[in-house]
Amino acid sequence: MKFTRKFTEEERVKIVEEVLACGSNALIAAKYDINQVQISYWKCNYRRYGQTLKPKEAKALDKPIPDYKAEYKALLKEKQELELEVAILRDMLKKTPRNKLVCYS
Repeated sequence: MKFTRKFTEEERVKIVEEVLACGSNALIAAKYDINQVQISYWKCNYRRYGQTLKPKEAKALDKPIPDYKAEYKALLKEKQELELEVAILRDMLKKTPRNKLVCYS
């Protein structure tokens, strides 16, 4: 069974900065007896998030969440009116004899 070491954030930052200075993951991986893939992962996070190696916490929303209830009710009313209009037009189409239909162009 292999022993896994835990590196502190400061140690990880130090290792990544050494890799960036010398340019070789393999040399630093051998020096600290770490897998090169782990160093690459830390290096990627270092470039992405800076010296914290972790994503920054999301900020709280300054703006209040908009209330869409009024807009929803208006759209629902418009939908019902359009459905009624379609139903009336279908009913008229059924009542009109086929030979009496006139196309205007």
